[in-house]
Amino acid sequence: MERKDILVIDDDRDLTQSLKAYFEARGFGVRMAHSGADGMTEIENARPDIILLDIMMDSDADGFNLAYKLKADKEKGEIPIIILSGFTDYLESKSGSFEFVMGRDWPATEFIKKPAALADIDEAVRRLLA
Repeated sequence: MERKDILVIDDDRDLTQSLKAYFEARGFGVRMAHSGADGMTEIENARPDIILLDIMMDSDADGFNLAYKLKADKEKGEIPIIILSGFTDYLESKSGSFEFVMGRDWPATEFIKKPAALADIDEAVRRLLA
């Protein structure tokens, strides 16, 4: 089986390092980016097999902006995206901030709320790559 490439896009460097160590120990290739712009650069350099994406990075909606941009792209739109974020808690405290998302197709394949167990993330990654 060929080694699958995971791109982790999150501004939490401790989390990205943890995910990198966890998945590399299980035979995956892992690249990291810490903003939506850096993530797009990584995607353009080499297409990942799956993306783990935070929402709130450089801006409150940085991850959503990247996910919608990828979804609109004919080739990149096929990459599975797992949104890994605690933004739903933030949403409850900032009503109106994410209204642009409402009524649109969800730009990700799956959503996992932070904090999340590594086993849950692992299960979702393996299921979506199967």
